[in-house]
Amino acid sequence: MHKTFFRVFLFSIFLFAGCKPENQKEQLKVQRFPNEDAPLALLMREMFEDLEEVKVAVGNGERIKSYVEKHRNLLEVKPTDPKVKTPIFHMMGEAYLESLANLEESPLELVKANYQTVINTCIGCHQQYCPGPVKRIQQLEID
Repeated sequence: MHKTFFRVFLFSIFLFAGCKPENQKEQLKVQRFPNEDAPLALLMREMFEDLEEVKVAVGNGERIKSYVEKHRNLLEVKPTDPKVKTPIFHMMGEAYLESLANLEESPLELVKANYQTVINTCIGCHQQYCPGPVKRIQQLEID
């Protein structure tokens, strides 16, 4: 009888320990994407995914699809913190768009160097405004 009680007791502990309340699951989601609802944060995630595609194209020596118009929205969309939209942010955003356009128009022998300029522009801005993603952006670099 003690063995059965002990087994039921252990099973109950494991069962309840493995269950996470909904609010705890929501907290994990918030920790992963703390700025999930901000249009700028959402766009930045899309930009990262686009640059992952560009990295593959650059690595394969292929022509690059144009993203300038899609990424131009970074100058217009609402950030998490409205104080971010300073003249310097706008200037850095323009520099990013210019480096991206330059990359897209590059002759194949300059694509790798111009791609790195795009990534450096992203890193420079994020070091000023939102340093959290810098390590992730560095994953876009080509060795």
